[in-house]
Amino acid sequence: MNSENSINRISILSLEDSVSDFEIIRKNLVKAGFDIAISRVENATDFSNAIQSQTFHVILVDYNLPSFDAVGAINLCNQCCPDTPVICVSGAIGEIKAIEILKLGAVDYVLKDRLERLPFSVKRALEEAREKKNRKFAEEALIKSENRLKDIIFSIADWVWEIDLDGKYTYSSHQGTDLIDLSQDEIIGKKPFDFMTESESQRVSALYAEFIKNKAPIVDLENWIIGKSNSKICLLTNGLPIFDQQGNCIGYRGVNKNITERKLVEENLKQNENELNFAQQIARMGNWSFDLRTNKMKWSKNMYLILGYEPNTFEPDYSLFTKLLHPEDVNIIDEQFRAIIQNKSAVSFDFRYVLENGNMLWVQNNIIPIFDGDNLIELNGVNIDITDKKRVEQELIKAKQSAEASDKLKTAFLNNISHEIRTPLNGILGFAQIITNPNFPDDEKAIYFKMLNASSDRLLNTVTNFIDISILSSGNQQVVRTECSPQRLIEWIASKFKEQCDDKDLTLNIIASELPAEFRFSTDQMLLGKILNQLIDNAIKFTDSGQISVGFNILNTELVFFVKDSGIGISEEYKNRIFQNFDQEENLDNRKYDGTGIGLAIAKGLVELLGGSIWAESEKGEGSTFSFSIPLK
Repeated sequence: MNSENSINRISILSLEDSVSDFEIIRKNLVKAGFDIAISRVENATDFSNAIQSQTFHVILVDYNLPSFDAVGAINLCNQCCPDTPVICVSGAIGEIKAIEILKLGAVDYVLKDRLERLPFSVKRALEEAREKKNRKFAEEALIKSENRLKDIIFSIADWVWEIDLDGKYTYSSHQGTDLIDLSQDEIIGKKPFDFMTESESQRVSALYAEFIKNKAPIVDLENWIIGKSNSKICLLTNGLPIFDQQGNCIGYRGVNKNITERKLVEENLKQNENELNFAQQIARMGNWSFDLRTNKMKWSKNMYLILGYEPNTFEPDYSLFTKLLHPEDVNIIDEQFRAIIQNKSAVSFDFRYVLENGNMLWVQNNIIPIFDGDNLIELNGVNIDITDKKRVEQELIKAKQSAEASDKLKTAFLNNISHEIRTPLNGILGFAQIITNPNFPDDEKAIYFKMLNASSDRLLNTVTNFIDISILSSGNQQVVRTECSPQRLIEWIASKFKEQCDDKDLTLNIIASELPAEFRFSTDQMLLGKILNQLIDNAIKFTDSGQISVGFNILNTELVFFVKDSGIGISEEYKNRIFQNFDQEENLDNRKYDGTGIGLAIAKGLVELLGGSIWAESEKGEGSTFSFSIPLK
């Protein structure tokens, strides 16, 4: 440190148990150009005696001593010499300990392996102490000046008066006559309460009695009097007790300031504020402002309310705004803020809050920025609650989607019913003509008769499916529970498909259950049979070779049935749609397989009617497994 930066001789106390460390500290300070008188103590007693008997410019303390530490030393300094800066000079200490000693009052800490910092720390501590001392003197001078100014204000303010202990005026300046329709002499002997309404007189006289009883000053007491022409005048009264030479209170001296206009303005402002709050409450909106220079934010009363808070119970800040902001809408705020900076114009956009109760609030945010040149200094905005509007919009979107889906469903229904009814009818009519033609041999008629039966079965299944889906959709399907043997039901259902499997050279396996063959449970046997019938029929339809397995097992409190095939499987994108009405992976024009597209939808509806759930596992080209659960009753 250059000599030009050195300061006058300073007195330093070092709390240090290591003589060698103390010597290094001293040399560093001397080398830096300090003219110092430094002394060393190494225990609490010597340290306490030193700070109580001498005055030091700076105190250096080691953090850990055998029987004393920096915390105790700083506490002693806070009691005995609070204006003396304390610097902790120690070996390695953690960040938490460093923060602790700074909170206690240390101005800095310097590690012993970096003592080259110590001169700079001492210099800064001395400068801060000097500034603190100057600031203290300035504050004391300011307080004296303010007290002197207050005395002057009390002496020369508008209506100067004196009253005795009975409350009677003993002196009144001429300003009183400007307010009251009496002369100065006529005011003397009267009481302030004589110029008030009865209710105001009772209120103010009770307050005066307390002031006089406690010999307390009257500070900013607002009171209303009846002035000239019966006008209402609001006075702001300040007064001090008057004491005689023996210290007895003999009355009060003070001033009345006419604040009628201010009160009227305040009342108008309050009324306007109430009307604004009421209007905002009706409109479900709140206004806010954010001063970027001070980082201060303000909310209106209704802004608190729409965000779920009690008005004016805390001062809002930007961190609370970011906390309430929906995470998915952060980018919206960033984009709009950039737009404000770039265009220097107002913006309006929608975003969401997530309130502390978990509810989501949609708002329309209208912002008007204020710039100082190119610098954005303030944002003023209004949040309008549009949650209901957004809800209606979502409902309209859903209704539109539902209508579109309904239209598609209608189209699919008409296409399916046209295809699935006309096709077997054409077959029935055609084969009927053939088998009634005497020119055809009997062996060919037998084949066509079999085809006629197949077309008839297909038509019957189609009509049955449409009836079943109609009953399910209308909610009229009844559940009639009886005792049912799942094993026998599976065997009976499987037997109905034996001929179809033989025609396609498929093996239909019934997988034995862990349960005994005589096991029975309560369910609607007819509905359960329809579910199995739909799933097995579906498996046979989409399996050209291989095998189909049917079975069930118990899992906790449910029976889980399954139908597994080695068929064409289901593509990944179609898995989420397989249980929808009239939905098929192949469209009507190019599909290879017949069907209405409602078989799985019927199965799902019946399973859920029985209190269970249904699911599918499949890979394209690897076959499918359809499973469903039925609770044991």
